[in-house]
Amino acid sequence: MTNEPPSLITSLPDDIVLDILARVPRWDYPTLSLVSQHFQSLVVSPEIYSRRSLLRCTENFLYVLVLSKRGYCLYILHRKAFVHISSLSDIPYCESFVAVGSRIYMFGGVVGVSSNAFSIDCRSHTVKPLPHMPICLAHTVAGFMDEKIYVFGQCSMKSMVMVVFNTKTHMWEPGLIKPDISPETWEFGSMVVMADKIYIRSNPSSFIYAPKESKWETDEMLNSKNWDNDSCVVDDVLYYYDSYEDRLRAYDPKQKCWGVVKGLDEELFDEIRRGPYWPYTACFGRNLLLYFYKRYQEPRSRTPSKIWWAEISLERRQGGEIWGKVEWCDRVLYEQSEFAMPVSVMV
Repeated sequence: MTNEPPSLITSLPDDIVLDILARVPRWDYPTLSLVSQHFQSLVVSPEIYSRRSLLRCTENFLYVLVLSKRGYCLYILHRKAFVHISSLSDIPYCESFVAVGSRIYMFGGVVGVSSNAFSIDCRSHTVKPLPHMPICLAHTVAGFMDEKIYVFGQCSMKSMVMVVFNTKTHMWEPGLIKPDISPETWEFGSMVVMADKIYIRSNPSSFIYAPKESKWETDEMLNSKNWDNDSCVVDDVLYYYDSYEDRLRAYDPKQKCWGVVKGLDEELFDEIRRGPYWPYTACFGRNLLLYFYKRYQEPRSRTPSKIWWAEISLERRQGGEIWGKVEWCDRVLYEQSEFAMPVSVMV
């Protein structure tokens, strides 16, 4: 029996090994960790993720928080399949989610007012508690802009309040932002960030907040469509699926006009029409995701049990028209679930 010569890479200095491993796709890290204990420690170290960032080798991953009868479960979309993160089996119940770099921030509670705040580190797949919100809020929504997370919701005094979390200091900023919004119009609202402003949907109206000027505005054109919590933003354009006319709509805040995403196959709309609910949208890098539910075949079943996903690439053509192309559409996750929240993360 002959001994195999040692691998050349194992004899290199750690700094060079880190440079090499940082360029390897993250999906290969579990395999690399089997090479040796040394490799296992390197692929989970903070240094390799810092090196990936410096080398611009970070990748976009779609994490999905699924609320089922068992509680929150975390999945990653990979090659049209979802991989369950079994190490995260006890994720706190929260109402609003926002991704910042490689972390998912979570705020509020599912039922009633709450000051809970947590973060999920998607590099190590660990949950960390954050300082409690300065005030308990219900029906929260959240958005990220300029290193700060804006959390908006209803406090116990039946008034609307927005609080600000600094992602650099990991502290809540002093003071509360109190917009002029009637609490009777707020239940399950929506928040998106585009063009350096925060857009809040409070049915049947929309409100805009400009943090730099501490100014509240309105936009009648934005109010003309019923965009809600099924909307998302890609490259500073708001997208939502119009279930009444079966069209994917787009709003440009600079031009202050609505349009329709062109070029999509009618087969996609046919699949969506077969579902019990309207589809939701999510940002995935510079692409857009549509996800929608389908029922069991039994007519008496009312539980949505099949989640279908469609990834759509977007192109703005001459004249400002936005065209979409379905890259793939398939059933990805198959299990009974009450809620699925996709979050695009850079790792």
